[in-house]
Amino acid sequence: MRRWLDDAPRRLARGLTYLFYRSVEVRGVEHVPAQGPVVFVANHGNSLVDPLLLVALLPRRTRFLAKSTLWKNPAVWPFVRGFEAIPVYRQQDGGDMSRNQDTFSRCYEELARGAAVGLFPEGISHDQPELQPLKTGAARIALGAEAAHGPLGVRIVPVGLTFEEKGRFRSRALMVVGEAIDPTPERATAAEDEREAARALTTRIEAGLRDVTLNYPSWEMSSLVERAADVFAGDERSLPGQPELAERFSLRKTFGEGYAAARAKDAERVEQIERLAHRYDGMLRALALRDDQVTAQYPWRHATAYVGDRMAWLLLGLPIAALGTLLNYLPYRLPGWVGTLAQRTGDLPATYKLLTGLLAAPVTWGLEAWAAAGLWGFWAGVATAVVAPVTGWFALLYHERNGSMWREILAYLTLRWRPERAAELRGLRAEIRREISALLEDIAADPG
Repeated sequence: MRRWLDDAPRRLARGLTYLFYRSVEVRGVEHVPAQGPVVFVANHGNSLVDPLLLVALLPRRTRFLAKSTLWKNPAVWPFVRGFEAIPVYRQQDGGDMSRNQDTFSRCYEELARGAAVGLFPEGISHDQPELQPLKTGAARIALGAEAAHGPLGVRIVPVGLTFEEKGRFRSRALMVVGEAIDPTPERATAAEDEREAARALTTRIEAGLRDVTLNYPSWEMSSLVERAADVFAGDERSLPGQPELAERFSLRKTFGEGYAAARAKDAERVEQIERLAHRYDGMLRALALRDDQVTAQYPWRHATAYVGDRMAWLLLGLPIAALGTLLNYLPYRLPGWVGTLAQRTGDLPATYKLLTGLLAAPVTWGLEAWAAAGLWGFWAGVATAVVAPVTGWFALLYHERNGSMWREILAYLTLRWRPERAAELRGLRAEIRREISALLEDIAADPG
């Protein structure tokens, strides 16, 4: 029983993660030491959703550092307390910076007993397409624990979080774990110059984080590079299907890192590819199509089987989905309405939606159960309390599959009813691939 209670926060985090995201891919967990002290470091572009994902998905139970003001937020403090977070006092929050000595001491103690701590070394949550300058806190914690209680064998493990559309409910996420960093070289330096050792180790941490994240100088460049990488990698297929995020991660990363070099070598050809990619992307948006739909061949037998299977499921599930929709309309819609208030700050919408839904759902179910009990008796209230969340989950999956089916049908009809636009899209796509292939061949033949 005690073990189940200790693991309850992680179970809650997993439940919320797989509720909010349609799918979450995890790669590289073999890099996490099975035992011994670990400092997890991660990028921070999605506010409170970031630690939630890490608590849910990392194979080690981890205590995260969090800004002290979260303990004053009534909507958040149950989570920071339940997840046993360690407060950090920041000058910009008006905190007492001297109390951070206790924070560091608690981290040293956790590491000394072979546990794991986690933090976001950028120091802030942000909506930029690349890592922000790192603070030295992670390096100081690792080196300080070794100095105070070592040798411990502390390892620093970088973790990258990538989101398909980070503010959208039921989108996709990817967690990539990098190779563990051994701070032994900096331990020797720390004996003579602690600040220099922390700076050197922070530089290595930044390199590790860059290995597991996508970094672009602007959001426009992010969209352009990722579109070019997807077009270059995408092949013809029978039916449309979006590739896994991990499947495209390495290629997008390679394209992003090679962009500056390619532009320096042949700016005119790169600009031509940019123009083609912008035009292709604009056509996709105008026609409400995806790249994988453009490459799909839609053989009649496969398309008919797809529609038949989906329609049968949707017809059979309609009564349950209708009940679930009725009982859960408010907790489904309210988070979206609240999330729009945070649209100007791109790292907050997901957090607003998650917290609103977490509050609205049980309150709604409780009121519905109370109303049912008042109208039809105690057991009707109990039944409502059980049926509301179960049918709500079913309705969520039902509407998700229903929406997906109609989007695919609309894409198919768009491509069939407007053959000239379909031909233009496929021709433009082929031209982009040819230009990229030719540029890559020239660079490989003359790397200088």
